[in-house]
Amino acid sequence: MAFLRMSMSSTIIVIVMFLLNNQPSIFFRADDELIRQVCHKSKALTTCTQCVKADIRSYVYKDDFAANQTITKCGKLFSHAKSYLNAVTQDLKNGDYDASDKSIFNALLYHNSCKDQCENNPKIVITSHIFHGFKMYEELSQIALSILNHL
Repeated sequence: MAFLRMSMSSTIIVIVMFLLNNQPSIFFRADDELIRQVCHKSKALTTCTQCVKADIRSYVYKDDFAANQTITKCGKLFSHAKSYLNAVTQDLKNGDYDASDKSIFNALLYHNSCKDQCENNPKIVITSHIFHGFKMYEELSQIALSILNHL
């Protein structure tokens, strides 16, 4: 039975690592100054920068206060989500499955908050690539939670 727990824990670690690397790098492209302004306070500078640089249509967001606020909030939310996902790996290594479950759930809440803000901002276009990234994140989180429930 211990072997099965180790195997399931390893599976969750792989899923969490994928989630960390698959944080939506899909939002907007903007000039370097805007990227600096939006991402400089984020703990996840690389993720924030990838998100901001990903879509060539973002020049329309450059002077849009509401869109920039949404981008800034998402950068902070993904920074928090990444912190929770990093905690999952450590919790699994320590055998604290309840804490792992809670951390995955909390990361998903931050992810969903960003998704909701993007969907509620009519100026932000959610492309199929963005939609797929959001959906994949949610599905992998649910898979990880399901595996944890069996440990």
